[in-house]
Amino acid sequence: MPAQFLWLIPCLPLLGFIANGLIALLSASSERGPERKIVAAIAVGMPALASIVCVYATAVLLRGDLPMIPQFAQWTWFSGANWEITMGFHFDYLTAFMLSFVLGVGTLIHLYAVGYMAHDRGFARFFAYFNLFLFFMVVLVMADNAILTFLGWEGVGLCSYLLIGFWHKDHANNNAARKAFIINRVGDLGLLLGLLAVVLLQVNTTGSWDLSWTGIAAWAQNHATDPGVVGSGLLLAAVLLIFLGCAGKSAQIPLFTWLPDAMAGPTPVSALIHAATMVTAGIYLCARFADVIVLSPLAMTIIVTIAIATALYAAILALVQWDIKKILAYSTVSQLGFMFMAVGVGAFDVALFHVFTHAFFKAALFLGAGSIIHALHHEQDIRRMGGLAKAMPGTYSPMFFAWYAIIGLPLGAGFMSKELILDRLVLVPGYGPVLWALALIAAFLTAVYMTRMMYYVFWSPSRRQHEPEPLPMTMLAPPAILGFASLVVGGVWFALMPGADFLARWLEPVVAPAQEVLAQRVWGGEMPYNKLKAILLAIVGVGVIIVGAVWARSRFRLAPCDPQAEGLSATGMRLTHAFDRLYDTSLVRPTMALARGISRSFELVILPGVNQWIARTVHITGVGYQRVQRPRMRSGLILSLFGVVIIMLIVVWDILGRAS
Repeated sequence: MPAQFLWLIPCLPLLGFIANGLIALLSASSERGPERKIVAAIAVGMPALASIVCVYATAVLLRGDLPMIPQFAQWTWFSGANWEITMGFHFDYLTAFMLSFVLGVGTLIHLYAVGYMAHDRGFARFFAYFNLFLFFMVVLVMADNAILTFLGWEGVGLCSYLLIGFWHKDHANNNAARKAFIINRVGDLGLLLGLLAVVLLQVNTTGSWDLSWTGIAAWAQNHATDPGVVGSGLLLAAVLLIFLGCAGKSAQIPLFTWLPDAMAGPTPVSALIHAATMVTAGIYLCARFADVIVLSPLAMTIIVTIAIATALYAAILALVQWDIKKILAYSTVSQLGFMFMAVGVGAFDVALFHVFTHAFFKAALFLGAGSIIHALHHEQDIRRMGGLAKAMPGTYSPMFFAWYAIIGLPLGAGFMSKELILDRLVLVPGYGPVLWALALIAAFLTAVYMTRMMYYVFWSPSRRQHEPEPLPMTMLAPPAILGFASLVVGGVWFALMPGADFLARWLEPVVAPAQEVLAQRVWGGEMPYNKLKAILLAIVGVGVIIVGAVWARSRFRLAPCDPQAEGLSATGMRLTHAFDRLYDTSLVRPTMALARGISRSFELVILPGVNQWIARTVHITGVGYQRVQRPRMRSGLILSLFGVVIIMLIVVWDILGRAS
């Protein structure tokens, strides 16, 4: 593929943002807004064209058997004596993998949003933000160095803020947007400091630094056995700070509380940004830093511990929610925990596989939830639903397929990826069985809370206050495609079937060096894999999941349900807002108290004193100047003589300086 075509992938969504942004500005004075068809054609067409270019680039990558398609001309942003920061894009196997669902799923969600947002006055502005998000996400993925990736990282955070607070007349939406923005800034600061730590490591060992992805990988591979690097404190700090950035964007403990609140935004936003793309950026970054992460065993232990805690805690929270979008939000947090479990044990390819399958079934679930909310006049409480399997079959089918996939039933996409995660966890020497058991409990809870949601929404008797309205085809086709894909995309890697590992071989050029270093350190060679043991564990896992699903259906079928009830139970409130209360007690209130103390001391003590000092200084200066300027001959002559002397001294000094 000619290098000059690669720039189309990021620039097409950017062109969509510019076009729809201009349309939104030019139609600001109109009551109805711009023509919807023109805006929709631009908004959906640009990502679709970018997807076509991406498919073509992937085909070239396959045909050429090259690790990277040459990028279009780089340019230097900053440079020094022995370093430079360049701007450029590349297209390797990991880039092609990520863009396949970022653009593919993203285009379908754009199409869905055409119907969902059809009657919104900010139609053009919404799609301008949507296209801008895709642009920054593509920059994040295609960037050939960590600095440009960080710019894309910040860009998707900005777009998340704009889209969560899109309905800005509601203060709750504005608060949710600010919360997401601030918490992500905490993680972003960690990522920035982590990059600085990597630079210090490179300078200490080589005397120069290189933050290109190929440069970072080469440095880490060259120092994989260097005792001054492996297990060092600076390396530990670098990995943990990078993980902090990933934990902020990918909603891990303790920086996960923004994601459930972000459900205040339009449902297509939840599907695109907070389920299928942005929140998985942390896993992508870990894969890029895989060669660095595996050099710090302690950091990996911390990562897997936090991941398991997140998966379990978020699954428990999903059990006590009544808002359908909040259930899916906590489900996303829990599934992200599964992905980081794989990262914590060095299974970066498996983590990326779960990112891939999760994008399809979670997008289908969110779009289905959006269809239900839209059809039921913006009702989100599952206690006021029921009986929708017959009333909304076009929405029920894809959500059923996605439910089948996410809980991990056989041959669904979620089964394929979760089975691999559990396999890798149990292989960890020493405490592997404990990790496996805890992850299996999280999978069991997933089956319970997802079956609970499906029962209340579809399988239980109707408690609806409104009959569902018919949906346009733009809101029926995308969930149907994603729901069907939730059943079949797992076929790209079926570990229990010989030769069915296409995705593993695809990602091998990117993650294999890191995983080989880990295998050599942990097992002294290749990772041990017993297929019979894996099959037995898979059978046990499926059995546990089926038990959870069956128990949940029978349990909630007999549970009383009050469709008039408001809010969460007391237990649900305590669990849901535990971390918010912790932040409020340990950070918000002390900060506010300090701010009030500074404000009061400044206003009551410092500011009056400064004002008095300035007043006295001005008064004394004025009085002195007044005395000097009195019409007295003696004072005038003295000042004139003093001025002449100063001028003469300056002239003489200049002459002496030239003479020397």
